[in-house]
Amino acid sequence: MNPSNDKQIRPPRLHPGDTIGIVDPYSPIDKSVFDQSLNIMESMGFRTVVPHGVFERNGYLAGSDAHRAKLVASLFKDPDVNAIVCAKGGFGCLRILPLLNFDVMRANPKVFIGHSDITALLAAITAQSGLVTFHGPLVTTLAVAPEFTRH
Repeated sequence: MNPSNDKQIRPPRLHPGDTIGIVDPYSPIDKSVFDQSLNIMESMGFRTVVPHGVFERNGYLAGSDAHRAKLVASLFKDPDVNAIVCAKGGFGCLRILPLLNFDVMRANPKVFIGHSDITALLAAITAQSGLVTFHGPLVTTLAVAPEFTRH
């Protein structure tokens, strides 16, 4: 798909009460920081979904490349999930680019948020599916982020 020839897809806006799915396309997460960050998201009025397998390990990665790509696809397919926020960035997310299903993303547009190395995912998703993505805080950064970042 070439978004310059096709209309870009804007995902539906998030509202309090919506559900945010958490994906970790890179490395294992520090559970205590992760839990603090989820509490912050929930205090903002969102529900959170952490898919089974998000804490998997494969060396320095959060599971195999195929596993991490499958988690991304599962959140896009889940009709109860309104947005997807990446837990953390890092080189490992680049490894899943060839495994992503951009047709699933195009058919199930959702807010997709991240930064750092996640920028590669944001660019690929927009370029290949036409879905508008968002450069924003990672889940693991919310626990230590200044108050103005959370609003």
